[in-house]
Amino acid sequence: MTQAQAEKKRRKKPNMSGKQKNRTPRKRSKDRLNEPGKESKRNPTGSLGRQRKKTLSGQKKRQPNQKKREKRRSKKQMIQRLLIEIAVAVVTTGTLIWLASLFLFSIVKVDGYGMLPTLGNSDTVFVYRQSTIRRFDLVAIRTPNGKGTSVRRVVGLPGEDITYKQDRLYVNNEEKEEVFISEAIAQADASNSYYTEDFSLYKLTKKHQIDSGKYLVLGDNRPYSSDSRYYGLIDKEDIIGVIKIRILPFHQMTKF
Repeated sequence: MTQAQAEKKRRKKPNMSGKQKNRTPRKRSKDRLNEPGKESKRNPTGSLGRQRKKTLSGQKKRQPNQKKREKRRSKKQMIQRLLIEIAVAVVTTGTLIWLASLFLFSIVKVDGYGMLPTLGNSDTVFVYRQSTIRRFDLVAIRTPNGKGTSVRRVVGLPGEDITYKQDRLYVNNEEKEEVFISEAIAQADASNSYYTEDFSLYKLTKKHQIDSGKYLVLGDNRPYSSDSRYYGLIDKEDIIGVIKIRILPFHQMTKF
């Protein structure tokens, strides 16, 4: 190889190295395209753009579902509060009624037929405990013979003398009309009989006046009623209260 040929080869090598240097930056430019920052700028429809679109669409779908869930929760909470308020109101009302019944009123069921035709068996009545007892009042009493509670009519008051003679009531020798059994008396009179058998306070108690704190009571169904003619006078403590209304049956509701 001559000296001139060796010089030519040397000149060619630096040219080759120059070409490589020019190629390497081109490769770097391609690599830069693959960088996330560059890709997002040059290619907006890239993977990051797609992800953002997916997240936005997912958020839009979740928002109505969340609103529906919140509405359902609010409805459930409202229903629960309503039920709690109703339960509290019922318990409070029941407690107040129970306390009032101890001092103010009672509900009593009529047992037997001693008050016909005014009240029948199993009728339910409202009893007011604080009422003043007057003649001919219907009262709920605790019977002295221990048979429970019954309903009777007050005929004799403390300090009075009572006599029945030929279906006529005499209080201190003064006649008192019993309107509530007038039809029964008329029917008995038509059949030449008496609806109420003759009796007097003296025959029952050997006294001419009813003692203080005691009352003479009779049933309206006089021929078949058990009352003061059989178990004696009633103490005031045994009178539960005065009957004001027949509650049941509804179609026979009556105020006394």
